[in-house]
Amino acid sequence: MFTIAEALILLGTDDEKGTAVSSASSSLNYGLTGSILSELAMMGRIELKDGKVILADDTLTEISYFNTVIDEIKEDHKERTVEHWINHFSGNTKAINDPVYLSLVDKGILKEEDKTYFLFFNTNVYPTVDARPEQEIRKHVNDVVFNNREADSEIAMLLSLIKTCDLTAEVFGRERKEEADKKLAEIIENNEYGKAVSKTVQDMEAAILMATTTVVTTTVIMNNN
Repeated sequence: MFTIAEALILLGTDDEKGTAVSSASSSLNYGLTGSILSELAMMGRIELKDGKVILADDTLTEISYFNTVIDEIKEDHKERTVEHWINHFSGNTKAINDPVYLSLVDKGILKEEDKTYFLFFNTNVYPTVDARPEQEIRKHVNDVVFNNREADSEIAMLLSLIKTCDLTAEVFGRERKEEADKKLAEIIENNEYGKAVSKTVQDMEAAILMATTTVVTTTVIMNNN
């Protein structure tokens, strides 16, 4: 069983290099934060109030990066927008990215390695050691998109983030990208999975996707200038 964040990381990480695939190099951090906020909304931990994120339940979970988000929202003492939190957490790799990657290391799916660039710049990379979980996730989302398999709320949100993070070709194949994009747009627009969750969660997810898309688009434009 994986969180949306873990599934997104597996799909968006180059198996050999252990870093974000090129198409998602500017967006994966933002999608990762969006996935965590979304799952916390599904769990009833956060809600939207007048466009601001508020804690509905500050009970901690068994997942460290969920708890980090809960604690920081609680300690801020000021209601802030979804876009604020996406920007805030996306810039803090030690709080969010590293724990998500390390959770997959603990599960024996990735391994942690030190990588040196330009002789002096060190960073951690996370190549794959067990490809089976990612293959299962890929099969699942392909079945939803191309074989009419029903999407629950988690898979529907994952599909939305795949599109937002420009991972469509990576996940569904370059030759089927156009077809997959159309199918993803239909799934996101119809939002049938929303019937299974509360209006509050639907509103939160819509705000998360809008904020994530805005931040990702802005970042890509800035990086290209």
